Amino acid sequence: MSDRAWDDLITLLDDKYHLDENKRFKEPLEDKPDLERTIERIEFTKDNESFRIDRVTSPTIVDRKTFYHHRGSADRVEYTYDPEETSNKVLFYKQSAGGYEEISPESMLG
Repeated sequence: MSDRAWDDLITLLDDKYHLDENKRFKEPLEDKPDLERTIERIEFTKDNESFRIDRVTSPTIVDRKTFYHHRGSADRVEYTYDPEETSNKVLFYKQSAGGYEEISPESMLG
C-alpha cells in the first residue's frame, strides 16, 4: 500500500469511526536484529467491535535459503535482505477474548 493510499485509509476511517489509536514504532527483525521494520498502527471501533490495522514496512527479502534434515524435512529457513529497498504489507485484526486475531480485509466490510 502506497503512502498516499495509507493516508487516505486513515482519513476515511477517522472520519467514519474516529480512530482510538494512531501510532508508529520500529522493532528489530527477529532473524536479523541489526535491521528494523516500521509498524504503523491504527485502531478503531465499528459496531461495538474493536479492529486494528497494521502497515508493516521492512527490508525486502532478496534470497531465501532452506536447510533440510537428512530425512528431507525443512529444518530452518535463512533470509537475505536488501537494507536499501523496502516492501510493505497491511494486516487486519479483530479483537476477540484472547487478544487480536488476524482477519481478511473483506470480513471488515460486513
